[in-house]
Amino acid sequence: MFDRRLIAADVLKLRRRRGMLSITLLLTLGLMALVFVVMAIQHAGNPAEYGPAGGLENYRENMSFLGLLALVVGAIVGATAGTQDLESGVFRDLAATGRSRMALFASRVTGAWAVVLPIIALAAAVTGAAAVALAGSLAAPSAGALVAGTASVLAAVALGTAMAVGLSVLVGSRGPVIGILLAFYLAVQPLLLTMSFLGDVRQLTPEAALTRIGDLPSQAGDLHVALVTAILVVIAWAAAALGLGAWRTRTREI
Repeated sequence: MFDRRLIAADVLKLRRRRGMLSITLLLTLGLMALVFVVMAIQHAGNPAEYGPAGGLENYRENMSFLGLLALVVGAIVGATAGTQDLESGVFRDLAATGRSRMALFASRVTGAWAVVLPIIALAAAVTGAAAVALAGSLAAPSAGALVAGTASVLAAVALGTAMAVGLSVLVGSRGPVIGILLAFYLAVQPLLLTMSFLGDVRQLTPEAALTRIGDLPSQAGDLHVALVTAILVVIAWAAAALGLGAWRTRTREI
């Protein structure tokens, strides 16, 4: 099912999109570096009003922000990976020559993960290092907090990418899928989490699950999610989207 040559080809095609990669780096590594630089300058200029840029609480807030950025980046890169062969007509040629359709689909999501995971891992490492180095008088994040935060943002970008690949293949278009996913991540999810009358149903939202995995600040303070439940929710969302994409790839007419 997994063809290394197909995966390498998809990675290469994504890396050639320098504009997209530049936006990805700016939205993750660039923004996190900017946040710490600004906070450090404020603290140096007026330590009585502004606290240290690092510390555990700042780390958790910044990782929560990075997790949201990871979902956005996953939507952009995943939707691009899912449709680039369709838009260029390459999928028709590959399928007509007898290539395994499942191998073609698997290479899209695997190639997208190969591009976005290292970027988010680097952004998480920079955030963790800065939170420890700039903690000052505040409590620095522990090794456990660093591992949980990093796991959360990596799960976020992996989930966001999988959902974008699956849905873009299902729809056959990149733009609408990116728009729908961004609206869901930025507007619908936060609204659902504030609706306390929904009760434990809110555990099914990706944001609630990812927040629990990273032990990060939540918009739904009264919602308690078990770690196992959070992991299963992330897997279920990714599996559902990838399942739809795989089905559409298998049944698409050429």
